[in-house]
Amino acid sequence: MPAKVLVVEDDPSVRGLLHTLLTGEGYDVSTASDGLAGLVKASSAKPDLMLLDLMMPDLGGVRVLEELRGDPALADVPVIVVTGKLEAVPSLRALLGDDNVFVKPFGVAELLERVSAVTRGQERQS
Repeated sequence: MPAKVLVVEDDPSVRGLLHTLLTGEGYDVSTASDGLAGLVKASSAKPDLMLLDLMMPDLGGVRVLEELRGDPALADVPVIVVTGKLEAVPSLRALLGDDNVFVKPFGVAELLERVSAVTRGQERQS
């Protein structure tokens, strides 16, 4: 069964690109255009991985992370942040690890490698 990846990104072109790339790699991909919709989708169908943008309307990525970590059912969902907000990168890397923060524009091959590594780790834990 393919790993479930939830892409939470407000920019339609980036969201579409990530959806196309990940679907092409065989992942079961769902998307959300803002943080609130992302949390709703994560709650209804717990993903194996969330790709999360920081700067979004309504509910930003930092708040989404806080909500995820505060929900016992979702606290263990791995998150890879994809952001253009350079000033947030050091604190995010401290929280999530160096490998789980990508700065836009990101390297496609590097991102796909990281997604693969994270989802393989989830399969082992299941």
